[in-house]
Amino acid sequence: MGCKQRLRVVGSLLAYGIAALALTLYVPAAAQAHGPVDPSGSTYLARITYVPTGLEAKAIDGDLRLWMRASPSLSVYVIDYRGAPYLHFDRAGVSVNENSSMYFLDQIPPVTPSTELGPNTRPDWHRVTTGHTYVWHDGRLHALATTAQAPGERFVGDWSVPLRIDGTAAAIRGGLYDAPSPSPVWFWPVAVLLGCVLAGVRLRRPELDLRLARISGGIALTGFAVASIGHQLHGRPGVSAGNVAALALELAAAAAGAWWLYARDPRWLALAVIAALTLWQGVSLIAALEDGWVLLALPAVVGRLAVAGCLAGGAGLIPIVLVGAERAARARGSEARGDQAPDDEWEDEQAWERSP
Repeated sequence: MGCKQRLRVVGSLLAYGIAALALTLYVPAAAQAHGPVDPSGSTYLARITYVPTGLEAKAIDGDLRLWMRASPSLSVYVIDYRGAPYLHFDRAGVSVNENSSMYFLDQIPPVTPSTELGPNTRPDWHRVTTGHTYVWHDGRLHALATTAQAPGERFVGDWSVPLRIDGTAAAIRGGLYDAPSPSPVWFWPVAVLLGCVLAGVRLRRPELDLRLARISGGIALTGFAVASIGHQLHGRPGVSAGNVAALALELAAAAAGAWWLYARDPRWLALAVIAALTLWQGVSLIAALEDGWVLLALPAVVGRLAVAGCLAGGAGLIPIVLVGAERAARARGSEARGDQAPDDEWEDEQAWERSP
């Protein structure tokens, strides 16, 4: 394979990888201004300690959002940061006051509200759903995150969201907790497996490359499947039909990748697809390796192992993909010159070296 061809292959793969990584990082940030959509980890966790009778409430995504359900028989107002009504739950559904400072702060991107908005401003109600549940970003859940803490103290402080229920003052109350960042050891499998694969492919033994591809791919696909289960089944606050459909699709993709990997000799392009898919999953859920709280429907250790497996296995496939692309290019060159080249991408390397 000529130098220019090699550079083109490497350049193309790098371009696709960078584009996928950029898309992964940009889309969640653009879609949700108050934190990532469905994050896999969080430094802080809001826990609810008291909910008034007739209501249900859950903190979502660590300390980012609050979900609430109100009995249709109640008239419930959620009060904003300045004492004005922001949400109204009643028999007809849920309405949002567009003259509330909280309404502007919850826009994407957030809009600085007028200083004139307050409890005496006339509400401008707009119905947003005929149901009786609603999720919103509420900065009071994590407002204490900047508070100085004693070393080793996990409890940050108490928070409350004021309400008015049938004309009576009430509140949802809870506490904010933090957790130390996990050890960097969770990233070591990436370096270890990638180093082993790089050492193996330098021997230029196709049978060894195939074995390494199946080991790396198996680790990557196992991590991908387990991480998908943990991500899609982590209720926010419940598991939707869309979550179930996405999980079925992701598990089907993992099964197809495993079949291609073990039931037949995988070509380099199939390995590239597996690497891209699992690396995308690993990067999407990398917060599970960076933050103290793991927001997956799995024990923290299992969730971190799954994400580390995605990253390590996917990274381990990259050198094998490059070698496979090089062999495929040599085969095309041999065919173009009329030489007889092996049909199997994983046949003895000496066959390629005999080609002029």
